[in-house]
Amino acid sequence: MRRKRIAWVVGGIATLALVWFWPARRNYYARLGEVERRLNVPYVAGAADPKRQLDLYLPRNAAAPFPIVVFVHGGYWSPLDRRWLEPLIGTFGNVGVAFARQGVAAAVIGYRQYPAIQHGDDSLDDIASAVRFVHDSCPAWGCGPLFVFGHSAGGHLVSLLALDPRILARHGVEPDSVAGFVSFDGIFDLEASLPAFSAEQAAIMRRLFGPDSAALAAHSTVTYARARHPRLLVMDTTGDAAVCRDAFRQLKKRCGELGSPARFVELVGLGHNDAVVRMGMDDDPVMPSLLAFIRGRD
Repeated sequence: MRRKRIAWVVGGIATLALVWFWPARRNYYARLGEVERRLNVPYVAGAADPKRQLDLYLPRNAAAPFPIVVFVHGGYWSPLDRRWLEPLIGTFGNVGVAFARQGVAAAVIGYRQYPAIQHGDDSLDDIASAVRFVHDSCPAWGCGPLFVFGHSAGGHLVSLLALDPRILARHGVEPDSVAGFVSFDGIFDLEASLPAFSAEQAAIMRRLFGPDSAALAAHSTVTYARARHPRLLVMDTTGDAAVCRDAFRQLKKRCGELGSPARFVELVGLGHNDAVVRMGMDDDPVMPSLLAFIRGRD
C-alpha cells in the first residue's frame, strides 16, 4: 500500500509538472481571458474553406485606433494549418494572443498550400486577399495601422509582398495601406536554397515557384531589393538552419549595397521554431523587436 501511495504521489507531481511546463498553457490557454477572440472569419466572401479564413484577436481596453498585424505562418509551403499544433504548443493562436495582450490586434490567417494548389502565386493571392479584407474591416474593429508578419515560408511570402508591389496591387491594396512588413526566418533566393533541401522538398519548390531559373528568380525576394520600398524588418534566429542564416546574410548584404532602409535583427540563441513557440510566454524574446518596429522605435 505504501508503494502504491508513493507511486500515486510521484505520478501526481509529474502530471502537475507536465501541465505547468505545457507550452500551450504558458503561451496561449492561460492568456485567452485577457483578449477577445473571433474564430473562422472568412476573408474571401462566402469562403467555407478554412484555408481562406482567419482568427481575429483583439485587445481588451485598448484605445482605438490600435495597430493590427496580419500573421502568415510557415510550413514549407505545404499544408500546415494555423491551428493543428495549438493544443500542444499553442501555435499559432499564441501569436494572436501575444499581440493582443500588448494592445495590438492580430489576424492569424490560413491560406492555401501545396498540394491543394500547384502554383505559389495562389498562396500569395490568398494572403493579399486577407490583407485587403483586414484593411477594409479595420474601421469596424477599431484598428489603425496595418502590418504584415510572416514566419518561415510565411516569411518568404511576406517579404515578396513587401518588395514586389504588383502582388498587393492586383488585389486593390495601395502601397501605403500597409505600415510595415516583417519577415522572420525566411529564405529569399529560391534557387540558391535548393541544395539545402531534400529531393522531395526541392520538387515542391520547383512545382510552386519554378520550374526554371527565371521563374525561381521571379519569386525570390533578392530580385526586388532596391533603395526605396515599404518599411521592412527582417528577423532571424542564430540557431536557425544554415539555409535561413545564409539567406538572412545574403539579403542584408544586398540591401546594404543598394542603400535599402530595411532593418535586420538577429535573435541570439534561439532556433527556428522555439522562437515562435515562446511568443506570449513571460520570457517572450520576439515581441520586443516587433513592438519597437510597430511603434516606430526601431
